[in-house]
Amino acid sequence: MEESLYDSDQVVADDSDTPWFQDPARSKPFTLFKTVDLDFVEECYCTALFPWSEQSLGALWYGEKDKELQDGPWTQMISDWSGALAIGTLDSLLVIPLSASRPRKGLSVSVPKQEQNTPVMAVGWALPFEAPLEPLIVFSAGSIIYILNPVKGEIIGHLRGHGGPITSVVIHPTHPYLFCTTSRDFTTRIYDLTLSPQQSPDNPCWPPSKVSSLGGAPHGLQASEPEGMGVGRCVSVLCGGPSGGHEAAVLSAAFHPTHPLIATCGLDRAVKIWNFSASPSNGLAREDKPLFSSSRIHKARVISVSWLSTDTLITHSAPALMRRRGRKDDIYYEDGTMTIFRWIGFDRFFPAGQEIGRVLRGCSSDYHESSSFTLISTSSLPQQTRHVHVTQTFTGDYILALSLPDSVRLYNVANFHPRVIAPDPPERDLPERDIESEFKNVRLDDEEEEEDQPITTFFGKSPEPQRWEVLVPGAQGSLQASVLGFGGQLLVTLEKRRVCIWREMLR
Repeated sequence: MEESLYDSDQVVADDSDTPWFQDPARSKPFTLFKTVDLDFVEECYCTALFPWSEQSLGALWYGEKDKELQDGPWTQMISDWSGALAIGTLDSLLVIPLSASRPRKGLSVSVPKQEQNTPVMAVGWALPFEAPLEPLIVFSAGSIIYILNPVKGEIIGHLRGHGGPITSVVIHPTHPYLFCTTSRDFTTRIYDLTLSPQQSPDNPCWPPSKVSSLGGAPHGLQASEPEGMGVGRCVSVLCGGPSGGHEAAVLSAAFHPTHPLIATCGLDRAVKIWNFSASPSNGLAREDKPLFSSSRIHKARVISVSWLSTDTLITHSAPALMRRRGRKDDIYYEDGTMTIFRWIGFDRFFPAGQEIGRVLRGCSSDYHESSSFTLISTSSLPQQTRHVHVTQTFTGDYILALSLPDSVRLYNVANFHPRVIAPDPPERDLPERDIESEFKNVRLDDEEEEEDQPITTFFGKSPEPQRWEVLVPGAQGSLQASVLGFGGQLLVTLEKRRVCIWREMLR
């Protein structure tokens, strides 16, 4: 009989044991449990681990399904699907079940012929409100979204709307029938799985015209063709453009867990926070002015964003191409950064004890280079970083998994240090300057220019926090991504043609 993730004393921690992410003395938090070779695929690109547990039911849908599911059906569904992996490859999606409570065969679903030779670059797990015991998998190939029912093993819907390749799929943490997609067409689209696709345009009119506009994806609208088939409908579009939206590809997004907010980030170095409406009665909502926008948090493209609390976010950026002292021929790459910052404007838009207004609109200083943020921590990232994943554990800690070509570095966000602020210069009397002697030493050429002195202190950045490192045997530089599950007790590493499952190692 195949060993289950729940077997062995190494998997389920005793309540008296300190979790590895709270134990600085734990040098080896995980041990390799299983490897799955995927020699039949050309390359793996992304993965998503089944995200829910028995304790998740109380937080989903504001507890509306507690009475209906708490007696046993929810527990059985969790037992059936815990540890299941969805993996995006070239032309197909793989579903690999890891639970042994009800043995299931792996599932491979090919994308339609018109999208062949297109990698599946984004994937996520969703739950429909009407049938919460049948999880769905949302994935993208090119600019098309597909909805897979892994229980039935068939695609039950596909949706179009984006005018460029989709870069990420993000599921709402408490209402998992809502999901959003980000795209290289500068927009973010929010979908509702409880609705069916729109078969005719439902766009607003642009005065002086009195008929619906058919501007299409570049304007955040629906074109003349049907939206798709099956399940799902776009209910809101966060538009790009100089009026306040992203001015380059949008790379990632994150729903706020309790408020109608979504954070996005992209190739334009900007982090934006938007208010959104998911009400189908109002038709397709179109927003082009966020409540917050800043491109001064990072120096390069911002690859990921996640919420840590009501008003605190964590983002990470790619290495930045810089010039040394303004010389055109002397360029170098500066390390990317992991930044934690607080959005100061949250209390202004959502005052405590007051109802949320139907329309939230900031001013120009909010959606054009807002200053309503405070940097808490800024840490350097290795330039070989390939993927960053943030997850919350059962204890409330946030764990950061940073994927390198051959290993995974794990951090507890609570251990991140504040930024190092440059000290004020000492007060002293300046000596009188001899202008005549200084003028004699002026040279018009730079042949004898002084050598650059090494920088020993990086002001504005934080010291490196404590970390745990997991070396992936045989990776040979092919590690693509890593994700954490089971409240931090399970680690999954994805290589180009192999998956490794790691379990927590207890003392």
